[in-house]
Amino acid sequence: MFSKTDQKARIMIVDDNRDNLRVLSDFLDEIGFEVWVAPSGETAIERVQYAIPDLILLDVMMPGMNGFQVCSILQNNPLIRNTPIIFMTALSDTHDKIKGFDLGAVDYITKPFQQEEVLVRIRLHLKLYFLQTTLAEKKCIIRAVNSKFGAKS
Repeated sequence: MFSKTDQKARIMIVDDNRDNLRVLSDFLDEIGFEVWVAPSGETAIERVQYAIPDLILLDVMMPGMNGFQVCSILQNNPLIRNTPIIFMTALSDTHDKIKGFDLGAVDYITKPFQQEEVLVRIRLHLKLYFLQTTLAEKKCIIRAVNSKFGAKS
């Protein structure tokens, strides 16, 4: 099912494995997402300074800076804090999953992944993200209107 959100959404894939980057980026690009790739955590952190994705698919096990470290840094950036982060990893231990959620991830996909599962999770978290963003914008508008006309919010 193709949704209007797919055409608008910008997804960053962060993975040191070129095959994973290629397979996922090709798949998501064909669906209509705008796909950005980052072959390392350091690259991802650098790129979000220039443009903010709507969702991040983040590998946990990478050389240098691992996904947990990247997630922690991104969560401390007020511009990125609300961007959904989905971990992708071969780590299936409950402790690792809990650690990811505690750091701010919204979901956890275990490798090897099925493309259809990844797509369903992406669409779910994009929908929630866009709904939260719309709600926050409407709250700001209501506060501004109430402030202008002296009503209490």
